[in-house]
Amino acid sequence: MRAELRQEQRLQLALTKELVQAIELLQYSAVDLEAFLYERSLENPFLEIRRSRGRQRAHRTERDQKQWLENIGARQETLVGHLLSQLPSLKLADRDERIVRCLIASLDEDGYLRVPLVELAAQFSASEQEMERGLRLVQSLDPPGVGARDLAECLRLQLERLPERDELAETIVRCHFVPFAEKSWKTLAKQLGVGLGELQRVFELIRSLEPRPGIHYSSDKPPLVVPDVIVARGADGDWVVAYNDDIHPELGWNREYEQRIAASGDRQAEQFIKEKYRQFAWLAKSLEQRKQTLLQLMAVIVERQRPCFEFGLSALKPMTMREVAEELGVHESTVSRAVRYKYAQTPFGTVELRRFFSSAATAEATDEAASSTQVKAIIQELIAAEDPQAPLSDQQLADLLHERHGIAISRRTVTKYREQLRIPSSAKRKQYTNL
Repeated sequence: MRAELRQEQRLQLALTKELVQAIELLQYSAVDLEAFLYERSLENPFLEIRRSRGRQRAHRTERDQKQWLENIGARQETLVGHLLSQLPSLKLADRDERIVRCLIASLDEDGYLRVPLVELAAQFSASEQEMERGLRLVQSLDPPGVGARDLAECLRLQLERLPERDELAETIVRCHFVPFAEKSWKTLAKQLGVGLGELQRVFELIRSLEPRPGIHYSSDKPPLVVPDVIVARGADGDWVVAYNDDIHPELGWNREYEQRIAASGDRQAEQFIKEKYRQFAWLAKSLEQRKQTLLQLMAVIVERQRPCFEFGLSALKPMTMREVAEELGVHESTVSRAVRYKYAQTPFGTVELRRFFSSAATAEATDEAASSTQVKAIIQELIAAEDPQAPLSDQQLADLLHERHGIAISRRTVTKYREQLRIPSSAKRKQYTNL
């Protein structure tokens, strides 16, 4: 064994700070990108963020403006605010009002009280009887069902507030809720001495109730969905992909401020200007690369998913990120970053780019193969048109898919898609009539 010196050449990719920044810019959403650029403008005194995009706005049509307005979430009254506004009408004593306010503050966004009353009583130095009385007051407020501790209690509270009380429905919810929900109706009908048609009537009544009474008073502000690209028909009838320049600030370099700093003749100042200009140039280059990557990616999606843009997402064809990456000549992770939190404005609405990717429902992914999204849409149509008294089983759905649409998938796959659509099994979809 001896020591020796050896010289060799090796090609190695180094993740520089600028390269990491380019990767981050690609995966930023439009909102995050704008925040990132303003943050960089605070670090670079020569960097300007310009919002003036007159030429783009001049070409915006009335239809485009309407679609933009559809993406803006409306402000909603919060559940807590709605409940507190009803307290003056109860004319409560100070202590009772504090307990009621405590209970209201403990409700979750669905309007349920998930915290045990024993814990709340200990926390606010109150007796359990006082908390029980306060909870009954909360449950008397609007919306009906608020303040319930579980689903059965929530439904019972709503049934008790109906103009015409239904004794059978209240009994089922109070004493037989689990077997009723699992549709063990034949056994339950014998226990209650009623027909299956009566249970079906109660089922329809309960289904008309609200299982989440607080859902219409969400405390979260709906997010603003901003499309990064716009897909529309051109003058020649073909599909055209355009980058949404309106949502991205324009970068500029403050020449006047540069000249004022450079006039001092300080070498450190000149070096500072060069460094900041290098950062500005790299940032502008990264933004242009992001723009071109999104345009190229969307062009491939439009070319491969033409039926989807013609007829909607129900005509979506199988397409994976790996296939698109190979066509673009980039790594699959680049496509994954590019579609993350990105949206496209299409004739059928604003759609997340990830939705255009779908695996094949069958093992053989040919050009005529159906995507999982398309198969799910067909399953929904078949179930919507079925006889409620004789619902289609998963095997029957698989047979119909093969006979009517030429899609050969197993019963197990149909079951998986049905569960993903949150559609109950045929046994739980079955409806009964009075005999």
